[in-house]
Amino acid sequence: MGSLGWKNILLMSGAGATFLLSASPSQAAVINLSDLTGWETTGNASSSDGQVSLSSSGGVSRVIIEQFLELPNQALNSLNSSPTNGSALKTTITVNAGDVLEFDWRFSTNDYLPYNDFSFYSIGSLVTKLADVALVGNYGNTTSKTSYTFDQDGKYTLGFGVVNSSDTAVNSTLTVNNVLESVKPVPEPFTILASLTTAGLGVALRRKQKQAANKSIV
Repeated sequence: MGSLGWKNILLMSGAGATFLLSASPSQAAVINLSDLTGWETTGNASSSDGQVSLSSSGGVSRVIIEQFLELPNQALNSLNSSPTNGSALKTTITVNAGDVLEFDWRFSTNDYLPYNDFSFYSIGSLVTKLADVALVGNYGNTTSKTSYTFDQDGKYTLGFGVVNSSDTAVNSTLTVNNVLESVKPVPEPFTILASLTTAGLGVALRRKQKQAANKSIV
C-alpha cells in the first residue's frame, strides 16, 4: 500500500477516536416543589404554583431547625450571631461528582436592623447564607439564582430555611422554585473501550508504516 493510503487510514482512525469520545448530553432532573412531594417541613411552610414559601413567623427554634436539617449544633450561629426561630424544608438527593444543583429564590423582609433576619440553604453539613436584612436593607427584598457543584458522589440532605434574628417578631420569608439537578455528561463505558481500541490501532499502523519506509530505503 502506498504512503497516501496509510495517511488516509490514520486520519480515519483519528476522526473515529474523536467521535467515540463524545459524551452524551447532560440531563436536568426537576426536584418537585409543586406539592412538596418528597419534602419534609418544619415551622411555617406553604406550597403553590411550583414554589414553596417559608416564613420566620410562627416558626420553630434554632435548635430544632439544626436538628431537622441534620446540621451541627450552632451551625446557624456561623451565619448570624443571634438566630432565634424560623422555618425550614428538606429532601434527600443522590448525586455524582460534577453534578450541579440550581435553584431560584427570593428573600423579603418586613423587619429592620438591628434585627438581621436571614435565609440560607444547606447541603449535608454545609450551610450557606443566601441573604439577610443587612444585604437587602430595611423592609427590602432580593431575587437571585444559586448553583452548587458537587465534588463527591453521595447522598445528601438538601435544605432551605429562613430565621429571625434577635427577636421572634416581624416576618421575613424565603421563596424557592425551579430546583434542578443537572447530571454531568460522561462517556459510556463501551465508548471509552472503543476509543482505546482505535487509539491502539493508530499506533500499530504508524509502526507498520515506519517499517515499510525502512524496507523501501534498503
